[in-house]
Amino acid sequence: MNQISHDSGGIVCATRGGEGSEPTIERAIALARERGLRLTFLFIADLEFMKRAPTGRVSLAAEELRKMGEFIMMTLVEQAQAGGVEDDFAVREGRFEDQLLRYLVETRPATLILGCPQPDTCLLEPDILSRVAQEVEEQTGVQVELL
Repeated sequence: MNQISHDSGGIVCATRGGEGSEPTIERAIALARERGLRLTFLFIADLEFMKRAPTGRVSLAAEELRKMGEFIMMTLVEQAQAGGVEDDFAVREGRFEDQLLRYLVETRPATLILGCPQPDTCLLEPDILSRVAQEVEEQTGVQVELL
């Protein structure tokens, strides 16, 4: 079940939740606590890499990735709550940039946190991440903090 906050003005941390994401997650929790804002962890299951796979396999992979994302996000929620932060999570499926923009338009947070703390675990090159951040700010007015 996706748990989605419709409160505006909070913080969204788009993350895969893996080991390389820890500094980004810690910063998001600290910032939410500092500002007294609600924090939402956002996992986007982007299956663009499977475009050529048979349809049945893509559906199966999408479902498995969504379930994995929900589990990871639930562990982050527990971590943030232990740190004294009110939070929730959302899981979306589709192209990362499209889903990110849709989610931000729907929920109207004050800040988006994006990180690429370890080059060997980063899925988006720094220049692409910067472009995404610029698009987010221009199209949604949401302040982006790149880590």
